[in-house]
Formats: sequence, C-alpha cells, structure tokens
Amino acid sequence: MSDIESSPPVGLFPDDEGRQSESMLGIGSSPRHYCRISAADNRDLFNPTTTNYKQDCFSCGFFSSLLRDDSFSIPSTMKPSLFLLLLPVAVLADVSYRRRNIVPWEPKNATSVDQSVINHGTYYLSDRTNNVVHVVDIASGTLTTDIKGFVGVNLVNGKPDNAVSGPNGLLVIPDRNELYVGDGDGTVKVVDLRNNTVVASIHTGSVTRADELAYDAKRQLIAVTNPEETTAKIAIISVADRKVLGNVTFPNATNGVEQPAWNTIDGYIYVSVPETTANPGGEIDVVDPEQFEIIKVLPEPECNSHGIVFGPNQQLLLGCSQDSILTYGTAHVAIMDIRTGNITSTINGVAGADQVVYDPTANLYYVSAYQNTANGTKQGMPDPILAIIDAATGDLVQTIPTDNVTAHSVAVDPKTNTLVVPLANIGITIFDLIDSTNSTGSPTGTDSSGAPRTELLLLLYIAVATFTAIMNF
Repeated sequence: MSDIESSPPVGLFPDDEGRQSESMLGIGSSPRHYCRISAADNRDLFNPTTTNYKQDCFSCGFFSSLLRDDSFSIPSTMKPSLFLLLLPVAVLADVSYRRRNIVPWEPKNATSVDQSVINHGTYYLSDRTNNVVHVVDIASGTLTTDIKGFVGVNLVNGKPDNAVSGPNGLLVIPDRNELYVGDGDGTVKVVDLRNNTVVASIHTGSVTRADELAYDAKRQLIAVTNPEETTAKIAIISVADRKVLGNVTFPNATNGVEQPAWNTIDGYIYVSVPETTANPGGEIDVVDPEQFEIIKVLPEPECNSHGIVFGPNQQLLLGCSQDSILTYGTAHVAIMDIRTGNITSTINGVAGADQVVYDPTANLYYVSAYQNTANGTKQGMPDPILAIIDAATGDLVQTIPTDNVTAHSVAVDPKTNTLVVPLANIGITIFDLIDSTNSTGSPTGTDSSGAPRTELLLLLYIAVATFTAIMNF
C-alpha cells in the first residue's frame, strides 16, 4: 500500500447534517484502514429495511475484495454482520492527529526557519527571521523564552541568503543539557539549557553556514555539515573539548550535502548527498567519524534526499526533495535497508521533503513535504503536506495540510507523540495524537506475544462477524 492516493475521506458515520463525523472516529485525513461509503446510504446503516450499500473502497485490502461491486444487496438479517465487519475498519484508523494549540510568532511572523527538536517536553525552533531559537513548553502551548546570539538573515544583493544566515540545524545533547545550533557564520553555537544562553562558539573553518547536525553518543562526537563551501564537507567536533577534530570532504557532491544521521548499530555517520557525478539521483555516504573518510556509498532511486532518519530494523527513511520532482518527475519518499542498500518501501504521492523525524514509541515517520505538488509533477499546483508513515508497513496513514514557507520543519515528542509544525501565517502549531493502535510505548507496534495489534483486532472482529452471520442464517 505504498502507492496510496491521498484524498479527503468520507466518514463511516455522518453527523446529523450529513457531514463527516471525524470527531467520532478520529479518522481525520487518514487514507488508511477504512472504506468510504456514500453518506446517503450511510445514514441508513442501522435501518433493517435498507439493503443497498454503495461504497468506494480503497486501502481496504480484505474489504475491497468483499465489497468490490458498485452496489450489492444483502439480507436484512446480515446487518449486524456488516456492521461488525465495518467496525474494525473504523477502529483500525491507526493515526489521527488534531490541532491543539497555536503559539503566535514573536515578535513578527517568520518567513525563514530551519530545523526543530523536542527534548523533555520542550520544543526548540531555529527562526532566522527573528534571529532566535524559540523555546516552547508543549504541555501549556506557550512560548517561554527566546535564545539569542545568532547571525539572523543576511542579505546578498538585497535578498535573503541562507548560505550565510542562521540559526540553522540544531540538536540536544541530553546528558550534557546542551543545545548545539549551526549558525550562518560557519560556527556551531553551544547553548546551556539551564539558562538558555550561548556559552561557546565553535568555528568549523567554513566561511559559510554550519547547517545540519548528528550526534555520535558513543564517542561523544558531533557531525555538522558545511554544504555551501566550494567542496562540501562535514566537521567532526568533540563535545567534551568543543574542538574540531577533523573534516570529511565530498568532492563528488554537485549540490552540497544535507542531513547526517548516526547509526547506533554500526557506529557510522550516514550523510544525505542529494546529487553526485556518479549518482545524479542522490546517494547516502557512510562516514567513519574516527578515520574521517567515506567508507561506503548507497545510491538512491531518483530521490535527491534532503532529510534522512533511522527507524526500526536498520531502516533509513529518505525524504526525497523537490529536485526529484523537477528533474525526474517522480514524487515519492523511500525506505532503505542500509544493510543491503535495497529500497524496501516506496511511498508515492509524497515528495518535496526536507526535515524528517521518527517516533519510536508510535513507530511512525513524519515527513515535512512542504514542496509537494498535487499531481507529483513540476506543473502541479503546490500541495504542501505533513505526511505520516507507518514504519512497520511503509503505508501512508495520514496527511496534514501545511504551507510551502516554514513547514519544512517538523518535530515529535516520543513520550507523548505530540507533533509540532511551524506554519508561516499562523504560528508554531501543536498537534495531539488522539487515536493510535500503535502508540503504547512499543517501538514495533506489537503486543507481548509479538503479533501486530491491528491484525489481532481484525481477526477478532472477523470471527465475531462470521459467527453472527451464521446465527442469523
């Protein structure tokens, strides 16, 4: 189900005025695990005299084979069975995020932001427009303070130039209670989170911005990209000494470098390289942070990834960028098994991505597809979305409309599954997960027996429905 089409659903149960009853089912804009039934027939679902049910099934697997005819008749005695068969479809609407709070921009609306991260219930966002890192308490939905000391937006020929602007990428080092932030002058600022002030500035040797970061917790090393240099590179920094230990250059990169990610299993740094002479569709370079060298290259499938993030079982989600749409006419993101370099899932209809994150407790990926287009082509109208993907199956489970200005940033709290996205004309927007069969603290979405909970529920309801059908005959 990786080539799913995303479209607004019709709920299984309309309200009294025939509208979608999203509040009852929590389906939201999820295209997964339900059958779309016309509201006219839906209204009579419990009426024993109604025998015709028109439906438009998609992403239903078992149900679309059961109900594939455009119209069909069933005995009135089968109504309870039909309802029981449909009920698990509603129950299995795994994911539904709803907006809870909007934190207004201060002092003015942001038009240029970069990455964000959540740590211990606090959200941090790099805001170049306001020249700060915003600090937001997620529980209360309030802006608590702003961290200052960055270069802000720099103008070149009267236009903002990200190559020399900041703050940019950021990450938290929990055991040190520090926030590392890439800045537009080639430095990495170290923030003491006890008082939210910059306490150190580490120069990477670059005259352009220090951008995105990854943390090797075992060796206590930071990898930070310098994508705008004549030859793109990453700097390896010791957090203990706050010094640059060495650099890794990417001489074959023809469009800079993007997100680095540390693999906890093999200890290497994986770097998104959107385009090279050998792999114009992009590649993942595997870096040994001790030897300062590239030891392996994994080609991408016409993806030109920007954001990457590790998920379960050595999965690496590739957030394919707008370049894949413009150059190849492809609109997808992909999941790679880094042990083999094979693509295990392709999620079509989601592209133009930047930051991507993974929630291990919900076992979900989040993709800021802010440059997505409606039909996946460069001629298509802008259709910016936040896409949520089931890491266990590679299925698209929900999309949330966003914008194509600031919504290239996304963060999720793995403790509460709370999602935060900055929206240019609204503010920092907080979403709560209100329905998830997977969000119970298990990174694999399974119960203690190891069987997926959604499958157990489905089997249970099918068994009950079958028994009811037999009894009704």
